[in-house]
Amino acid sequence: MLCLLMFGAPAAADDVAEFRKQVVGTMLLTGTLAIAADGSVIGYAINQPDKVPPEVLRHLARHVPRWKVTMADASSPGEATERRFSVRVMAIPEESGYFRLSLAGANIVQQHKPGEDIVADGRLRRPEYPRAVLRLADVSGTVYVAVKVGRDGKVADLVIEQVNLNFIGEEQEIAQVRAEFAAHTAAAARQWKFKMPKGGPLAEYPFLEARVPVTYIVGAAPGYGEWEYYLPGPRRAVSGAEDDGVTIAAGESGELQLIGVGPRLVTPLEPPAG
Repeated sequence: MLCLLMFGAPAAADDVAEFRKQVVGTMLLTGTLAIAADGSVIGYAINQPDKVPPEVLRHLARHVPRWKVTMADASSPGEATERRFSVRVMAIPEESGYFRLSLAGANIVQQHKPGEDIVADGRLRRPEYPRAVLRLADVSGTVYVAVKVGRDGKVADLVIEQVNLNFIGEEQEIAQVRAEFAAHTAAAARQWKFKMPKGGPLAEYPFLEARVPVTYIVGAAPGYGEWEYYLPGPRRAVSGAEDDGVTIAAGESGELQLIGVGPRLVTPLEPPAG
């Protein structure tokens, strides 16, 4: 695996060396889970497996069958079901020079009848690419923003959880790029509007919290089953999502992912062999 990152102005050697150690590879895969009445995963399928590296498929096969899911707010107790899901695989560098595979997140898609889910009211406004960043370098990145939506469908509050970049530079440059992406994302998210559930298990919530990944792309994006390399940003915790930490990086760009409600894992992403 090759770490191909964008470089801006000449960076201090110590900064570059330190940041290089933090670079990870990432791959987002989608598929379906077959879930038994007790929440055990009894089968799964990964979309387009022919495009996925064999070592990644083997890693999934070691862990996904041992998952267990809670179906709170999503299905009646004792009901077997099938759900769409996405899983984030990471390649983490080790001192040996090799990469270690790890499951970084899983998002099990909530399924509701029409009118029982929170949906975007029109298209979510995409933030403009910051001009200050363009002057520095061609940088791609992903911003994870958590929004708190009231019954009127407006964003009452938001938190920028994390900003990941495909860029290495001096520490001050990286901080500047992260700040620009975060500010532009927050400005766009404050204008978002949603249609709140009118019936079903979510209709009584005074607020709903959701996570939305927002991407800034320069050049061609990696294809399905291809590795993307980035420098992870520090993560800011979201109140009410203490048990939701494994899902920070598992949503598709622009996809709404509810926080604290709906189907989610009750086992680790990589359960110990029993």
